Amino acid sequence: MVPDHSGPFNNVASKKRLSLTTITQVRSSSILSTFKLFASDIKIIHSIFAMPFAAAAFFLGNLPWPTPRQIMLLLFCMVTARSTAMGMNRYLDRHIDHENPRTRNRKIPSGELSASAGLGWSLVSAAIFIGCAASLSPLAGYCAIPLLVILSFYSLMKRVSMLTHWYLGICLGLAPVAVSIAMIGTAHGAVLLVGASVCLWTAGFDIIYALQDQGFDRARGLHSIPSRYTPAVSIDISRICFLSMIVLLSGAGLLSDRGQIYYLGVAAIAVLLAYEHFLIRDAKLTGHSNNLNLAFFNMNAYISVIYFAFTVLDAVVR
Repeated sequence: MVPDHSGPFNNVASKKRLSLTTITQVRSSSILSTFKLFASDIKIIHSIFAMPFAAAAFFLGNLPWPTPRQIMLLLFCMVTARSTAMGMNRYLDRHIDHENPRTRNRKIPSGELSASAGLGWSLVSAAIFIGCAASLSPLAGYCAIPLLVILSFYSLMKRVSMLTHWYLGICLGLAPVAVSIAMIGTAHGAVLLVGASVCLWTAGFDIIYALQDQGFDRARGLHSIPSRYTPAVSIDISRICFLSMIVLLSGAGLLSDRGQIYYLGVAAIAVLLAYEHFLIRDAKLTGHSNNLNLAFFNMNAYISVIYFAFTVLDAVVR
């Protein structure tokens, strides 16, 4: 019979290893669960809104075709920049969100996600963005931190000015411009016009979305177009933004010598924008519409994809 030499010390060591393994598993599970909550709260999938416009910069600005490595870095930059911005928005607005009936079920105000965890994932996203930007080019790396500052403090703008909708527009409109600067160090005039068009488009649909909070914003002293003006005037301002977007996209086509297919895409976008306003026609009196989410999410996702598809098709056919 083989004697047992394990002894009490080996048993203690074994229990310690088991305990450390358990702690590691619990921590990993906790980190993963907080990330899932963070990703769900900021709706990462909504990165699609600006991404196609950023990709269109390659065709409008005559940029060199990116390598697979550059494509991955650009995608990471797009997603992590937006994640940082949205994460900071959720963190800075957590007390306001808690008071607003529409937003009190968000992860931080509801208590599902701690404020520190939300801030932590925002900072992780920022670090990844800076690293990816620096890997694209030294200039992109230098611009990364100022860009993050602009993106991160959007939510503070509504505390001081109703121009918050256009500030958000600038944040999204910087996407195609940033891609061009990262690739060639400058931005073609057509790319600048696309960036401006995204700015106005974003302001237009953000005004529509803000109709939901007009009463709360007024009571809380927050600034927005709907909290300052009537729903009818707010919708008219949104319509002007959308019309200006079409003008700027057409101008981008002229500057970059696009063909007929490109303009067919712009015309299709104009139809969708008109339909978006048709969907919310019942909001002119009260600011409320049963179709607001359909108009905001579905139509805007279609618009960005259609623009990219027609821009690419125009380049391929020509």
